[in-house]
Amino acid sequence: MNETDYSRFVTLSGSLNFRDFGGYRTSDGRQVKWRTLFRSGALSMLSDEAKAGFGELNIAVICDLRKADEATRSSTPDLPPFDCKRNIPIEQASNKMLREAMMDSNKTASDRIGFAIETNRELARNHHKEYRQLFEILLETDGGFLLHCSAGKDRTGFGAALILATLGVDEETIMEDYLLTNQAQCLQDFTESTLRRFYGEHIDDASMEVIGGVRQEFLQAALDEVKVLHGTIAGYLEEIGIDENSKNELRRKLLVS
Repeated sequence: MNETDYSRFVTLSGSLNFRDFGGYRTSDGRQVKWRTLFRSGALSMLSDEAKAGFGELNIAVICDLRKADEATRSSTPDLPPFDCKRNIPIEQASNKMLREAMMDSNKTASDRIGFAIETNRELARNHHKEYRQLFEILLETDGGFLLHCSAGKDRTGFGAALILATLGVDEETIMEDYLLTNQAQCLQDFTESTLRRFYGEHIDDASMEVIGGVRQEFLQAALDEVKVLHGTIAGYLEEIGIDENSKNELRRKLLVS
């Protein structure tokens, strides 16, 4: 298939923010393989038809970044082709703060933007071990690789950004991929229905947009934190154990001329 034949979003009924983050050009003129790298939110609501469609993607590893309670609350199916799950729980103090803030009717959309920015800074600052594990699993994987969390936007967004950067995709393109979450209507609808059910009408529309989507300054906060701590993304990767041999192996597996 030509790259124009592929859709960035993968249509699976009941999925959240499920998309292919391959197909991007790298600085050396190669291209990330299509239909090999995927990202999404929770998989617990997939229809039977969607479960069959998922099987056709030939995903060899499902890498779940959710905490144990999240994974239990919205559990991924256990039967094939979902019996390839690897869990790397990322627990963030800022997520607890955000949940508490949502219950406070005095908090504004600006307050919630601040929490989201801090969430992303914390990902870059405090979770080297977890993202090292992510790369170790990716290096072991032959076949499709799915990275996901609950919404597929923060923990997953930072992980996808690191993977694309490792493969040689420029930061502008990485940001464009990140911002595609705002086109995931399924995620926005699910977020609104869930938050209205649990927290009532005191969450205003502007706050709903913040919680159900992303902004450039969110991922930028993580990338800036990386550069403060390590100088460059390459410095971060070196810190978590991704040396030149590992980078070359990932490029060999995941890039085409």
